Amino acid sequence: MRKVGLVFLFLFTAFVVTAYLLPKQVHVERSIVVERPASMMFELLNSYRYFNEWSPWAKRDPKAQFIISGPKAGVGARMSWVGEPHLVGSGWQEIVVSKPYELINIKLDFDAQGLADTGFALLAQGNSTRVTWFFDSDLTEGVNFLDSFLARYFGLLFDRWVGGDYEQGLASLKKFAESLPISDFTPLDIERVHVDAQNILFITSTSSQDPAEIAGAMAKSYAAISEFMNQAGIGMSGQPMAITRALAGGGYQFDAAIPVEFIPTGLTGDIESGQSPSGAAIRAVHHGDYDQMTPTYSKLAAYMSAHGLRQGQVSWEHYVSDPGSTEQADRITMVYIMLENPEIIR
Repeated sequence: MRKVGLVFLFLFTAFVVTAYLLPKQVHVERSIVVERPASMMFELLNSYRYFNEWSPWAKRDPKAQFIISGPKAGVGARMSWVGEPHLVGSGWQEIVVSKPYELINIKLDFDAQGLADTGFALLAQGNSTRVTWFFDSDLTEGVNFLDSFLARYFGLLFDRWVGGDYEQGLASLKKFAESLPISDFTPLDIERVHVDAQNILFITSTSSQDPAEIAGAMAKSYAAISEFMNQAGIGMSGQPMAITRALAGGGYQFDAAIPVEFIPTGLTGDIESGQSPSGAAIRAVHHGDYDQMTPTYSKLAAYMSAHGLRQGQVSWEHYVSDPGSTEQADRITMVYIMLENPEIIR
């Protein structure tokens, strides 16, 4: 019995000493290159709106409940979950650092399993992004003396356990991100706004989608409205607008409109009166010639996809610069896209 006791004491001592020599900190990371710009990847990862679209754990426990709270994005955005203990367990995670296009740090709480720091490092590589998902934890934090030694041994397996999930998640993230429109909207100033209705005079026009033909149709309509306004003594209350009504099959239908101080009686020709679109919208500032606006609309579409926004009935443009006196490269146009179901008064 004495020998058995000595052997047990030796093994226990070896267990303790070995555990003490093992690191208490664990670090796991996995990386993948996504064929999307860093700004777009940042928008996708800087909130929890799309987390379950690519998360390796969402499909593991379909009955798990996920609750998103706090700000929609950035520092303070938080997600908590409750699921099967042997599948996803329960806990919460919250964004604590949000450095645009470079870094997102997240505090992670697994309840009884302790705390960890995780997040994403983004490295732009041209139009692609190297996304690194990392995990750091002190295995001994918040546990008793004996469990702290056991945790050090479990730490030897952490890279395999967590790393496998991270590889799966990054592969899903890549597939999801690359299914969205390609756009780097970093240089484009996009904001969400509420638009008030304006009194307008307009002519509904049609043309092909050729920029030159569109410009000609707009010029003709604006000239007719301007002549009427001069004769009636009506002043402008805003920049000329082009409200898109239909864009399909190679054709383009739009309202060439001018905001006015008041709606007169006795309209002539094809001129109609009404009010411009109103409600929630996103707005971008386009710099340059009008026939180069396709990339701006593509970037707006990517922004809407990344933020889960739905397009409303119309879009329109405010022509801030006078094309007759402004060089093409210096022209400024405000581009608006209505969201969901705005009020359109005709």
